[in-house]
Amino acid sequence: MTLDRGTAGRVLVGRDVVVVFALLVVPVAVGAIETSLMTPLALPGYLLLTVGSWYGSHLLPNFALWLFWVPFVAGSYGVAVVTAAGYRAIRRRTSGGN
Repeated sequence: MTLDRGTAGRVLVGRDVVVVFALLVVPVAVGAIETSLMTPLALPGYLLLTVGSWYGSHLLPNFALWLFWVPFVAGSYGVAVVTAAGYRAIRRRTSGGN
């Protein structure tokens, strides 16, 4: 498979990437703003934030916990790209290569 400019754009910022990214970040951010709005939908993003904070606090113990939101957002984007690429590959395989 060759990766032209249009395909690269869809892989990096396509609808499926935006949806997965939003599903990871938005529920956690809303729950952080108002804890009564925390839903089970936030669990995947919350786990990603927790693991990243745990690892980051071992690497940089003097930083405040709120600083780990930047790696959380970047990690969520990475997970979204990989998930969307996997989804596209499975969809391409099941649709017969179209």
